[in-house]
Amino acid sequence: MGDLFFDLSPIQSAFVHSDAQVVMLMGSMGEGKTYAGGVAIVRHAARCGVPIRAAIIRDTHQNLKLSTVPDLQRMFGRFVHFHDDFKRMVIDCVPRVECDLFGIDDPASLSKLQGPQYAMIWLEEPAPIVEKANAGLPRDVFDLAMARAARQAGTAMRVQITQNPADENHWTEDLFMAPAVMIENLETGGRILKDCFRIPYKDNKYLNQHARDANKVAFANDPGKFARYVEGRAAPVNRGCAVTPEYNAKIHFTESILPVVPGALGVRGYDAWHHPCIIVSQYINPGRLIVHDVLCGDGCAIEEMIEGPLLTLLSTPKYCAVGKPKIGDWRDIGDPSMRTPDQSSVQRTTARLLEDKLKTRFEPGPVKLAARLNPLKSALLRLAPDGNPLVVVSRSAYPLHRALNGGWHFKKDNSGNIIGTQPEKDAHSHVGDAFSYLVAQVFPFRRERATKSETSARNVRAKSLAESYGHSRHTSGGYLH
Repeated sequence: MGDLFFDLSPIQSAFVHSDAQVVMLMGSMGEGKTYAGGVAIVRHAARCGVPIRAAIIRDTHQNLKLSTVPDLQRMFGRFVHFHDDFKRMVIDCVPRVECDLFGIDDPASLSKLQGPQYAMIWLEEPAPIVEKANAGLPRDVFDLAMARAARQAGTAMRVQITQNPADENHWTEDLFMAPAVMIENLETGGRILKDCFRIPYKDNKYLNQHARDANKVAFANDPGKFARYVEGRAAPVNRGCAVTPEYNAKIHFTESILPVVPGALGVRGYDAWHHPCIIVSQYINPGRLIVHDVLCGDGCAIEEMIEGPLLTLLSTPKYCAVGKPKIGDWRDIGDPSMRTPDQSSVQRTTARLLEDKLKTRFEPGPVKLAARLNPLKSALLRLAPDGNPLVVVSRSAYPLHRALNGGWHFKKDNSGNIIGTQPEKDAHSHVGDAFSYLVAQVFPFRRERATKSETSARNVRAKSLAESYGHSRHTSGGYLH
């Protein structure tokens, strides 16, 4: 690299040196994401060993000129040159880098992306700070980048994304939480791998404290932006009143994929009909529920979900070792309506089908919403005997995290009042329903039992008190006589 030297933090270095085909770097404002992205261009040229052609894409070309370009100029100094109104960049490193700069607001420039043969494409800030109609990058741009970044002969493929965390419903969050193996060719053994890195808050030792404090002041009145731009985490999307405000992502959600515990009891939860959902979890000592995976379907039946995604998942190395399942015993809990016969036969029910396919016994969950929500809310507030949360959601069960973190909601009017008695039906509600059936059976509502006990005790005390009053009156009357 000649006289180019870069000071990288451990996270930045891991991002730059990753050999994965898709690499993502997220962090709060000012933590050096663009810096790491620029270094990664030069590193990729060294990795390929030949001059490469790359592309940088942002929401607008103007934002590239105002934000990204000055950062690159400070980084590379005399080694970088810009041409054609900052639409082309050359880095005089060895091997040499030629780079096109695109804004998706310029259809003419973006259409050129389909022509050149690139070794690397960099998507910069696909979820930008200014939320407006033309801001951000759609998923289509990433898909196109995947198709074009492996075209330069004799080079390795790299698609990199650097950004502030997005809202939880943004496509980059889905990509970040997706499995590390994006696709695997069983015939050739080739794989497309994804590496994801999150820069911790205060990781950039060169950012002064005044800048950090200014960010806190700027976004203090907006919890979503504060989460994204100060704390460096995705912002929950609340369209109404959250069904489970007791859920705390900092306590219940883990950024890592939790391993399956061999021999521990497996628990599956179901919501059926046209938008089926299956939740796969384990009940482990000392009485904790670990949620591993969530499978969601659209326009299909539970039978297709079981025969396809569920059995495929349970046959993966995550759930099997040396050809044998890690989980031997299962509880299967779900929507009580799954016991209702369909129109073709009074003998055919979804519950019976599930029992036949999985060699299990179906347990119906509670019918009433309150009988499901009370145990769920209680479980989210409780700790296991070892002091850890009673419920933990693995990164691989991200749809459940999104549902519990505000996606599952009641509608509310302009005054903030809840409309109706049932949560709004959408993709999150199916996940929430499946989980609430499961939790209600695994962790029955403890407060409800305590209330009955307290009521019984109060009745005994009241009866004793009444008898004492009666005895006093009788005695006193005797004295009067």
